[in-house]
Amino acid sequence: MIKEKKKNIYLPSNDLIDHIYSYIQSKGFYYPKEEVINLFLSLKTKPFVILSGISGTGKTKMVQWFAESLGANEKNGQFTLIPVRPDWSDGSDLLGYVDIKGEFKEGPLTKGIRAAQQHPDLPYFVLLDEMNLARVEYYFSDILSVMESRRWEDGKVVSSTVLSKEIAKEEITLPNNLYVIGTVNMDETTHPFSKKVLDRANTIEFNRVKLDNLTFLQDLKDVDPLEIGQSQLASKYLHLKDLYKIDTEIIEKVTSELVRINKSLQLINAHIGYRVRDEICFYLAYNKEGDLMTFEEAFDHCILQKILPRLSGSDSRIDQLLRELYLIFTNTEFQEDVEDIQLDEQGAIYPKSALKVIEMLRRLKADGFTSFWVS
Repeated sequence: MIKEKKKNIYLPSNDLIDHIYSYIQSKGFYYPKEEVINLFLSLKTKPFVILSGISGTGKTKMVQWFAESLGANEKNGQFTLIPVRPDWSDGSDLLGYVDIKGEFKEGPLTKGIRAAQQHPDLPYFVLLDEMNLARVEYYFSDILSVMESRRWEDGKVVSSTVLSKEIAKEEITLPNNLYVIGTVNMDETTHPFSKKVLDRANTIEFNRVKLDNLTFLQDLKDVDPLEIGQSQLASKYLHLKDLYKIDTEIIEKVTSELVRINKSLQLINAHIGYRVRDEICFYLAYNKEGDLMTFEEAFDHCILQKILPRLSGSDSRIDQLLRELYLIFTNTEFQEDVEDIQLDEQGAIYPKSALKVIEMLRRLKADGFTSFWVS
């Protein structure tokens, strides 16, 4: 699609968040502002995010309105919705395949990649709707691997080849201005995620529902989308050394907290590696630069999105681990005999993560098995 060249609008991070938040509200959808900040920081940290939660919480709409607020929609080709089918078994369903005549039949993701390559100054969004109806490792593993190959060359971010010249008639790589978001439901019709997938994404959970919150619908004003350039979402850091040159303090602060948490995670061999450490550092650095949340608020999101989704089990070790994490998150012991724990969210260091740990401990007691996912 040929787009007329326009001068992109630049806004400071706080003003940009305010615009996205107001735009989503103007559509009659309410999400806490912190959720908008979190999605923004997650996409800036890495162009692959998973939105999980029960059906009907507005995961797809959140992404659609987020993209549209930045000037990206289906009409101009900057937003692509791809419904995932249960029978997808390899990358050809997304990327394309060579037919019996030897001609390359382009897949929906490849179309999005080519469109993004033509306009590197604009952000392009691909939404994989109900991503885990098929096994993500089967059809998305090639893209995940290429995503990890991103590197700096002559001041630009480049990746390894997604499709070779022999297959697609030209070499296709992942452009830096393409953002992939997957929505997932966790129930009996869907597949669980492997650690390979969870390690490579921020997993944002959308289960907080307030049906009686109707006051925001009063006096809603129309908000027009703005054509925001790619530079406002682009990653500045791909490797820890990129950030180390600029802010060693944030790296040391994040690492210190992660070392404490990792000691407990080792109990079930769920401790995190360098990739997760680096991406949490990047998230916190972008947050600090934009002055969007406190360190503790931002780190709370990182624990919830990068660490807790990897935990599951049915024995005493997972019980011990969750109790140790609860102590780290709140500075208090988990009280087994308290029927209805009222978490002091003001006193807790990481209240969102602590609430999830309470939920997981209760599930372990009731069912004999627990995991991050509500099903």
